[in-house]
Amino acid sequence: MSARLADTLERCLPTILYEWERRASSGELRSVCASDRPGDLAEVLRAISAALEPDPSEGAVDAFIEIAAAHGARRRLQGVREACLFEEYDFLGTAVPHALRECQIAPLTPQDLVALEGALTTAILAGLRGYHRGEFERRGTWADALARTARDSTDLGPIPPEPNGPADNQTKFGS
Repeated sequence: MSARLADTLERCLPTILYEWERRASSGELRSVCASDRPGDLAEVLRAISAALEPDPSEGAVDAFIEIAAAHGARRRLQGVREACLFEEYDFLGTAVPHALRECQIAPLTPQDLVALEGALTTAILAGLRGYHRGEFERRGTWADALARTARDSTDLGPIPPEPNGPADNQTKFGS
């Protein structure tokens, strides 16, 4: 994806979180004290930004998935219902475009918007798996759950080369 997407997310982070908080304060998350309501969303967004860099550092996608999973686990400890994770990311999905307009940064490309949607979807999936981390650990499958999330995340990172085919430098949501 473009460096502009990663830079835009980082520069607009305070505006995104403000808009998210405005929306979340009227939802189920209002029961969580205001100082802890955003949880680890800032870290999740920073990790998304790093994972969406044109040439992400080694392990950036895995780190993003682990951070999003930790956020889900934190929500469980806060006593938030599982369904609230969907509400939380729904608020985030509407807060991001609003905040990007508020930041008055030039519009992102359609490919960047698709990548961002994919990253938010991956964050939900990782968050849900993190929410149920205890069950995965009891079965001894936590590492597999994270690996599956990375494999299922067709929206991030380069396309792996085909076993007997040429390497492809396109991203999975190609540029």
